[in-house]
Amino acid sequence: MLARCSASSRLAGCLVGFITLPVAADMMQISASRDTTLYESATGSLGNGSGQYFFAGTTNQPQLRRALVAFETTSILPENALIQSVTLRLHVASTSTQTNIFSLYRMTSNWTEGASDATGTEGSGTIALAGDATWLHSSLPGALWNTTGGDFNSVASAMLSVGDLGFYSWTSAQMTADFRAWVANPQSSFGWMLRGDESAAGTTRRFDSSESFDSTFAPTLVIEYSIVPAPGSLALLSISSALALGKRRRRA
Repeated sequence: MLARCSASSRLAGCLVGFITLPVAADMMQISASRDTTLYESATGSLGNGSGQYFFAGTTNQPQLRRALVAFETTSILPENALIQSVTLRLHVASTSTQTNIFSLYRMTSNWTEGASDATGTEGSGTIALAGDATWLHSSLPGALWNTTGGDFNSVASAMLSVGDLGFYSWTSAQMTADFRAWVANPQSSFGWMLRGDESAAGTTRRFDSSESFDSTFAPTLVIEYSIVPAPGSLALLSISSALALGKRRRRA
């Protein structure tokens, strides 16, 4: 809003405020840059870095499955973009008769996606290869998680009930804050962990990965943003508006 000057003030010496401009929101979609499954294993020998699916929840055996997904955050947005919201869209490729809560947690350690590619339905994984993230490793063979099963923030960034086949979308203020932080500091951009209900057996869901046979099913992040004018542009507009206001007052 334009700052008002008193009648006795000289316009040139008046403190010019900023004008709030109506800025239309824009939107972009980006695909996951990496994704994988952490298969519960005492030896950390299972992986599926290049599989067509990833998994979260608890199997019938029961064994835990945790999915990791990350997105590129460097130079993806226009200059002066203000992120309004982010939405993670995943496609469930197989399901159970239950409806369960699936939660996203911000990862606190970096990890890599290896070349292992499980066959069949991929639910059991395959022999992990160099570069795979496993239950014990953030990157096989040398880099280990600080905590078995992956390093992540203990407070969920978003939660959603997942039931039948189809697309599901996670969004929240905390997810937006996570992504803003990654854009500001790309070195901390480790993505999210997706966890299903780990308190009971038979809650696993299979999701299409970035290597899905159908690219329209791949993990997608929808980013809504607006462009904030540069301070110099705002100042010039404010001065022009102030001059125009002064002319109108003189005519009156």
